[in-house]
Amino acid sequence: MAKKSTSKKKSSPKKKATSKKKSGGNKGAVIVGLLGAILILFLVVSHYYKRSPESNAVSESYDISETLENSESRDSNAKIEESKQTERVEERARVETKETNPNLPDVDGVDEYYFTNSFDFAWPAYTVDDLVVEHNGYALSYDEENEQPFWVAYKLEKKNLDNARFKRKDNFREDPLVRTGSADLADYKGSGYDRGHLAPAADFTWDKNALDETFFMSNMSPQEPSFNRGIWKALEEQVRDWARANNAVYVVTGPLIEKRKGRIGKNKVAVPDFYYKVILDIQEPELKGIAFVLKNEKSSRDIYHFAISIDELEKQTGLDFFPSLPDDLENDIEGTLEINKWK
Repeated sequence: MAKKSTSKKKSSPKKKATSKKKSGGNKGAVIVGLLGAILILFLVVSHYYKRSPESNAVSESYDISETLENSESRDSNAKIEESKQTERVEERARVETKETNPNLPDVDGVDEYYFTNSFDFAWPAYTVDDLVVEHNGYALSYDEENEQPFWVAYKLEKKNLDNARFKRKDNFREDPLVRTGSADLADYKGSGYDRGHLAPAADFTWDKNALDETFFMSNMSPQEPSFNRGIWKALEEQVRDWARANNAVYVVTGPLIEKRKGRIGKNKVAVPDFYYKVILDIQEPELKGIAFVLKNEKSSRDIYHFAISIDELEKQTGLDFFPSLPDDLENDIEGTLEINKWK
């Protein structure tokens, strides 16, 4: 009996006490874990939504700086685009309307002579089929059939004549720019005619290359020596005087061929019966024009004896001189002969 009672006291109470202790410890660990997780989540959320004042200040400063930079960039791009648009408008205006020419006077505050800016203003009317050649200082339209120019044209300026620095040095030669080939020296040899300049060498002594290029055979025409060295030379000198007196004039010169004088050389260079010269002064105070037709022979007459209106010369030559002139101005200048304006 005593042995049985001892066994009950040892086993039963110990098992119950151990079971309660383990159950209470597990519950506590779970609760602590949950509280820790909640605390961590709270700290993360609090940090995300409630940053420190210093952090907010830095962020706001960065945002403002970025906004200003973007604004400045947009302003800069807008100004560049506006500038480009203004340039396009101005360029369009220069092409479609009038562009100021500083070399000419204003008329009622607006430059009415913008048309002289054209590179071909001095040229008679021409087409794409014409053999037009440009040299330093002058241009010409070549007449292949008669082996000389239809016309030569250029602007003669006082400032250039006053700056004469080079002396004439004969250098007659064929013109490489005439694709059909120009006359050559042999055509004139033994003919009895001078190689007469249509664009005079003396008009280009201010530029070495321009002076040299007046000796191309494309600028020559057969002239009677007494004509070339007499009244024709006197007219050329008078034109230079007019350029000095008026600051600048436009000059067009050419032959009138009626095929009465025959031809010379292997290239059959035609000998002109007459020569013409047109002079235009398009600067204030007097806008004026005059033309001359002289027979290819010696003459002791005054040059004004051979003066005619530009309109009259157009009838004789079939050319349209200074086609860029506005019609009303062209009619005024070309339709009348006012010699007194040139004396």
